[in-house]
Amino acid sequence: MKYHLTMFLLLILSFITHASVSGEVAELHKPLKKSYKLAGTNYNELYQTGKFADSYSMICNMGQALQDPKKPDWYINKPIQGLKFELRARAAFIDFNKQVKPMGFVLVTKNNDTLITFKPLGDIVESKWDGDVFSSWSGTETDIKVYSERFGKSGYAYFDLLDGNGFFYKSDKRESPDYFLSDCKRIKKEKLPVYDWK
Repeated sequence: MKYHLTMFLLLILSFITHASVSGEVAELHKPLKKSYKLAGTNYNELYQTGKFADSYSMICNMGQALQDPKKPDWYINKPIQGLKFELRARAAFIDFNKQVKPMGFVLVTKNNDTLITFKPLGDIVESKWDGDVFSSWSGTETDIKVYSERFGKSGYAYFDLLDGNGFFYKSDKRESPDYFLSDCKRIKKEKLPVYDWK
């Protein structure tokens, strides 16, 4: 009887320990936490450093990407009123090259109603999140790429800030883009809280 009770308690302790190392994901429309628990083996926490940095959010208009019958691999934009692709910077990370990388949320909205929220880079492992807390993108390059989950499993998009155009794919299985992105621009965000890993 003691053996079974001991095994039962060890099983519960193992479950609690495993649950406590599962990764957290920042939640849209909720205040940022001072720190987030991570599931990785190299780092166990993403925390606010007390520093602040300026970087960029981004926004694009969205329309249907219609294939041009006259040109292969060429798409025409059919705008959809009120449909937007947004990269909302809410935090930042400073990399080894002292470049500020914005972090936050990647969304598809229509008339300010959120329709799709990208998951950060990562995977569901044994029903638990193992990956980043926020989505992130470049704050310095003109070619912007964002992915929902590992390799864009549940969506990805890219656009060029020079011409303001790009494409949105609903999943990594899609060969042709689902939507055309246009009039893409960046919006400066000041005093974003800087996070780091430990």
